[in-house]
Amino acid sequence: MTKPITQPPVLWIAVCLILLFSIGLEWYGRACGFLTTSDSLQYLSAAKSFSESGKFLSPDGSYYSYWPPLFPIILSFFNQPLLALIFINIICKILLVLAFLRLGNLFIKDSILKIAFLLVSMLSVQIAMISVFVWSELVFMALLFLNTLCALKLKQNKSYFYWLLVTGFLACLQRNAGLFWISGVCLWLVLDSSVTLKRRIMESGICFLICSSGLWAWNIYNTFLLPADFNFYQHRFFVDLFYNLKLTLSTFGKMIVPLNAITMTIGVLFFLALLLQFLLKMRKNRNAQFLGIVLVVYTLGYLAMPQLDVFEMDRYFSIITPIVYLFIMMMIQEKVQSAKPIYRVIIYCIVIVWSSYPITRTILNSKAWHERSCSVSNI
Repeated sequence: MTKPITQPPVLWIAVCLILLFSIGLEWYGRACGFLTTSDSLQYLSAAKSFSESGKFLSPDGSYYSYWPPLFPIILSFFNQPLLALIFINIICKILLVLAFLRLGNLFIKDSILKIAFLLVSMLSVQIAMISVFVWSELVFMALLFLNTLCALKLKQNKSYFYWLLVTGFLACLQRNAGLFWISGVCLWLVLDSSVTLKRRIMESGICFLICSSGLWAWNIYNTFLLPADFNFYQHRFFVDLFYNLKLTLSTFGKMIVPLNAITMTIGVLFFLALLLQFLLKMRKNRNAQFLGIVLVVYTLGYLAMPQLDVFEMDRYFSIITPIVYLFIMMMIQEKVQSAKPIYRVIIYCIVIVWSSYPITRTILNSKAWHERSCSVSNI
């Protein structure tokens, strides 16, 4: 059995401060009430109707069919769902910071880079955004990183495979994009050369069938058994592949640098660097391989969708932003380990300066959300 990792007090202090700062930015951004969009109104309406009649209904009385049911079900347990959402968000962020700490311990030995990873992940504009709006992504994100920890511990105890199935099943019932993530998990299981091919195929098949079963049942129910507007099979997949690719590369680039003119180029460079890492090192590191595969498969899933909304791109990829930052820190760590002391200091300074970009972006957006929250009548 592996011994539990003992964290130095300084790291725990940093974790607590980062968590408090993340919660504080969220509370400031929605100071006068959670922000809402049309999706938010759908979630709240479905939660209310489910608690009253057991049906999922939209605000106009039609069937709630474009989104999976887990988020409304969670909110339906509370008389004041928006008040409950405050505590749900806190629980999700505690789970996330602990998951990120675990990932940091697995992949980053350098304490400064580990803290930098926690900082940019918990204070990214993406995680702040999905916290101030009544959206389902934060719960989805918590489920996926719990799913990640289960996957990375499969060799330690067989029970983690069952928890992998539970978290994957719930993630698919939280958002349709859970299917993209689970597809990546199943591909990773198939590539495990340490077990027989028969067992790999069996475990991957079981994982896909069980994790996605609720999502398929929900979509089949809405498509064929209800007079709902949603018809999953009528979606036009792959027709906007190149347009979606352009938007996606720019979104990844924007996670890294603030220069709009070259964000797509930065996105291309990131994936090329990821491919190089996979060819040279990830094939021997199953843990790093998992993160690389789910990131790529999740991204490819969105490329296959009908034309993506340019204004929703940060939201779509919010849940994998920490994986992007983790790979960046892992690549920087390789340079730090081989660098002379003076160059190591320079690299640390560059990391500190770069870290100010995503944090500053979050602060500026939080101010805008604060003004919007307090200037309009919220639910």
